[in-house]
Amino acid sequence: MRPAVDAIQEGERLSANGHHAAAVVFFVTAIEVLLKATVLKPIVHGLVHSAGLAEVIVEQALGQSGFDRYTKLLSKLYREFSDLDINSIAREGSKQNLLAECTGLQSIRNKVIHQGAQCSEEDAALGLLVAIAVYENIVFPVLAALGLTVIERGVIEARQL
Repeated sequence: MRPAVDAIQEGERLSANGHHAAAVVFFVTAIEVLLKATVLKPIVHGLVHSAGLAEVIVEQALGQSGFDRYTKLLSKLYREFSDLDINSIAREGSKQNLLAECTGLQSIRNKVIHQGAQCSEEDAALGLLVAIAVYENIVFPVLAALGLTVIERGVIEARQL
């Protein structure tokens, strides 16, 4: 999870210096790392007992960007491991569910990267809020259900009983 923490911190620095489009790129990167590398990839690897086969399955299921490509898998795994409906999770004060906000930010990020679009300070602020909400409302509950916790700078370890 360390790369996600680093991306959030870099996004915060960029936003503070007025580089809002770059900040959005880093916040969406953090969201993708949190969802794919921190939750989905390790769980899929744990479910498939052949390391080589697990890597192929992970690459096929998660190799492309776009939250909509793996929302169904994320939803099923989240329900299985934390007994919650990921599609019902929303940030406080938001009218959209969290995954819809992620998809919207990813669209903004793609316009920045592929069309040279600019972002507002509000876009960057939303990116930070959504990245934090993904950690707090999606990643943390799954890790807790698996008996794991996050310590300093995004290191994941077994929870002490």
